[in-house]
Amino acid sequence: MSLVEERLRPGHILDGRYRIAQLICAGGMGAVYRAEDLKLNQKVCAIKEMLESFESPGERQAAIDRFLSEVAVMETLKHANIPRVTDHFVENNKYYFVMEFIEGVDLQTLLEREGAPGLEPERVLTWAVQVCDALEYLHSQKPPIVHRDLKPSNLILRDTDGRILLIDFGIARVTNPQAGWIGTPGYAPPEQQCGKHEPSSDLFALGATVHELLTGQKPDDFYFKSFEEMGITHIPAGVWEVLVSALQTFTDERYPNARAMRSDLVGALGYEPDIAHDASFAFNESVARLKDSVLDPSLRQLITRYGNDCQTPFLPRMLERLVFTLGSSTPFKLIMQANEAAGTVDFFEQQGILDQSLLGAVRPDDAEAGRQASEILDRFVRDYESFKNSNWGF
Repeated sequence: MSLVEERLRPGHILDGRYRIAQLICAGGMGAVYRAEDLKLNQKVCAIKEMLESFESPGERQAAIDRFLSEVAVMETLKHANIPRVTDHFVENNKYYFVMEFIEGVDLQTLLEREGAPGLEPERVLTWAVQVCDALEYLHSQKPPIVHRDLKPSNLILRDTDGRILLIDFGIARVTNPQAGWIGTPGYAPPEQQCGKHEPSSDLFALGATVHELLTGQKPDDFYFKSFEEMGITHIPAGVWEVLVSALQTFTDERYPNARAMRSDLVGALGYEPDIAHDASFAFNESVARLKDSVLDPSLRQLITRYGNDCQTPFLPRMLERLVFTLGSSTPFKLIMQANEAAGTVDFFEQQGILDQSLLGAVRPDDAEAGRQASEILDRFVRDYESFKNSNWGF
């Protein structure tokens, strides 16, 4: 069966929840779709699918491992320059994960569209500062996460606020993976092409990316012409020194970390760039704090308390929409849903097949959010006990 025949059509519903709107792109091992989340008021999201286009079981397993690796990495990440993964599932032997939809353009496309032949230095340096912020976050994880495929096509400029987002963690690994050459020639440093990598490998790739965005010239393995050689005179003094430090052949001669490279980029730019405030990220961060500090501990207590009567033995990482179910015969549900438009976490109760009713709404960034959420959970438990006793004829 061809890849075209295997692609999902608009209107197709995945996992009983996600309605496909359109195919965004597809390659040899995967496809990305724009979709609507029917359980979140048709909120737009992106769904990545792994296609069945493999010549051998070994090739298929390697692709599955890589795909699941991307999910495992991205589900743990919370940063304003990294898109959130909110869900994952398997359907018809295909693997899917759901992430926030980014309305924007990747920098490779932007370079081809607007480069003359390169892009304006001020814009490029501002983007590079943001990428350094993302890399500092990734490299500070324990163990450090190395992206290993940083390049213009994996950087998206978001339309709404001009923020850069780092995508495609399909080959990201924590340090010390099995050896093997992986990455993109021209951007991958020498040690990575020899099957090794470390955080400074991403700094080399960022240097190669900045060089291409400024000059419009694709990187040639380990050789980068100076701006002077290329007759380019409009790039601020100091930028070439930044690239030289990032593009050193030996890792111990490069920048020691992303923060140091960021500092020199800001120095070359001449000012600290004003990066747009990401309201969406701030909201999701406050939701995550409420979930981690209040909801998860309380729900785990209920899992233990009700034992076999609890039909939700495991809690998801994210609180996009969390359904917690009690009742061994007739279900009694607590539905918690992040409502970004209203800036609240909404709590609903549903008894059996009856319509759900609103228990309350909490602003997760409010000082009283924890107390309010606890009171709503207490009410849910009281309602369940009353329901259970009435249902059993006590």
